[in-house]
Amino acid sequence: MRLSTAVVLGALLLSAGDATGQVPFPVTPNWISTDADYSTGAALVDLNNDGWLDFVVANGNDIERQHLVVYYNKRDGTFPTIPDWQSDDVDYHGHLAAADINGDGFTDIAVSIYIGAGGFAEKGYVKLYMNESGTLESYPSWRSLDSLYTFSCDFGDANGDGAPDLAVACGEAYNYRAEQNRIYLNRAGRLESLPSWKSSQAGYSYDVGWADFDNDGLLDLVFANERRPNTMFKNYGDSLGTIPIWQSGDPSQFANSLALGDLNNDGYIDLGISDNKQLGGTGHFKVYRNNGGTLNDTPFWSASFSGQESGMTLVDITNDGWRDVIGGGWWEPCRAFPNVNGKFGQLPSWVSSTESVVEAIVAGDVDNRGLDTVRVTYTGNGLRKLYTIPRSPIQQLISVKVGQETLTAAAYCSSFENGWISLAATPGPGDTLSLTVVASRSLDLAVTNWDPGVGNYLFMNNNGVTAVAGREAHPYGFKLLQNYPNPFNSETAIAYRVPDQQQQAPGQGKTRLMIFDLAGREVATLVNRQEPPGEYTVHFDASNLPSGVYFYRLHAAGKVMAKRMILMK
Repeated sequence: MRLSTAVVLGALLLSAGDATGQVPFPVTPNWISTDADYSTGAALVDLNNDGWLDFVVANGNDIERQHLVVYYNKRDGTFPTIPDWQSDDVDYHGHLAAADINGDGFTDIAVSIYIGAGGFAEKGYVKLYMNESGTLESYPSWRSLDSLYTFSCDFGDANGDGAPDLAVACGEAYNYRAEQNRIYLNRAGRLESLPSWKSSQAGYSYDVGWADFDNDGLLDLVFANERRPNTMFKNYGDSLGTIPIWQSGDPSQFANSLALGDLNNDGYIDLGISDNKQLGGTGHFKVYRNNGGTLNDTPFWSASFSGQESGMTLVDITNDGWRDVIGGGWWEPCRAFPNVNGKFGQLPSWVSSTESVVEAIVAGDVDNRGLDTVRVTYTGNGLRKLYTIPRSPIQQLISVKVGQETLTAAAYCSSFENGWISLAATPGPGDTLSLTVVASRSLDLAVTNWDPGVGNYLFMNNNGVTAVAGREAHPYGFKLLQNYPNPFNSETAIAYRVPDQQQQAPGQGKTRLMIFDLAGREVATLVNRQEPPGEYTVHFDASNLPSGVYFYRLHAAGKVMAKRMILMK
């Protein structure tokens, strides 16, 4: 079997009883910081590997040179109201990005410096703080040698070597200072000082993200732009195109932020954009749909509200298997638009009581209340290195195995926020890649804003999920979920649950997952092994089978369940 393309399977990993469909946040934040900074960039990431998410914030914007700070999780789901750590240097910090640069198992932080120390007349740069066993270095040990106006950056694997490279969104729209976007490659655990890639044209990009838009196993690069169309650059494997292969076609484009996620559960990543009308335009949250690997050039959805929109994220806050749209704006509240089977209302279902200058919104399970252990397997074909992780954002990547070999952190890079992993070595034909990750059914929202009189804040998820004392303690029941997508063209995925010990019959034996044709002939065995309780996803490649109706049958814990799927080529 050749390698199956992974698809986002949030809906498959939830039973009908798990879904709430209601926005699970109070209108007033549960936590507010008291430090008076112009906060901009943000990440929820476990810096010290203690199993709890910390809150990393970059301060300054274009207003005052300030510090990078960290609010460490108190290991009970709460943060201090003032940072535990701050950098010794100050800058006009924009947005930040998180990745393990040198493969030591600790997450490092890169930050865009929007403007130089002299203000708008001086270009900024991009810099990197290495993580020294749980604490970021006081001064960044790397910075770009070239100067540039940059407000945002993001890590991805540009050249498929399993190491995170840094893409930088460049340009300053207020004074019409256009810049070329660029990528700094990772060379043996250290970023190069000058970029190896630049876009062919200069412009005003304010956000950047990596995603495999066409599911070809390569990360493409998308930019949110002011005064210009939004653009996407295709990854060809040996190089990234310098001329955009896609650009948005709707008028009045003044983008502030972007967000990535599969909103209609068809296995393809859609693009969310927040337009900010400070300099012009209409100022809407909007989403460009991905049709089988090609982004539409006009939005399929936009919110009716018009303003100075900013931070945006696409995550499943309602715990129903569909990613919702959450956004904020300058001098505006935060708003949530629940996803109902791939569709959205133009008016929000939740509006916060806050009216601050929102800059970033990031999601994660701060109090570890809804954590699940999820296991995903793929079968290699000797070509693909990039795989999608279901249930993103994830909290932790516990293990990565090819066959029986457990890979070290230096053998891959990953995005916890956008749910992908890229390997340094290609699994051979028939090799099994196994991922064990921790994901959550109870995502909280952390928000930065650059109104120093308000502070940053946190909305805690109150969806009723009960905290458990261990990641395997969730009461898994026997479950076989509908394959996804269905009908499918050659590739699909099947998710199931092996029940906990209290629900297992004596002598349960192996878990077996088999595929049968309409005549009852077995055509494939996907699983035949002893498995502990938990959630599993198996990817099935049917490229060697004719179109038609097939059945898949699960034997686990002394029980049997079967479902039908349709292959349409």
